[in-house]
Amino acid sequence: MRKKLNDMKVTTDEATQVINIMFSRLSATERNRILNMIDYFVLKHLKVPEKDVPWFNKQKKNFKDHANVLDLMRLSYAKLLNSCEKNFRNNVH
Repeated sequence: MRKKLNDMKVTTDEATQVINIMFSRLSATERNRILNMIDYFVLKHLKVPEKDVPWFNKQKKNFKDHANVLDLMRLSYAKLLNSCEKNFRNNVH
């Protein structure tokens, strides 16, 4: 049975929960630092306006498409940073 496209979308809360689990070995301060790095990259380097990012603008009415793409981007960058950090620790220690 195929899932409908709407059933496969990741919500902002789900993405945040996965990222928090992914970085659960870190302190809350370090986790927030990594999330801020990801958000900075999305906003500055990809030139995404802050008003289009759902976790910065809760009042925006029509942002479902942006939210799904940004959530997936945030998860992707979190996975990349998580892998890099683990590789770094394994190679240094």
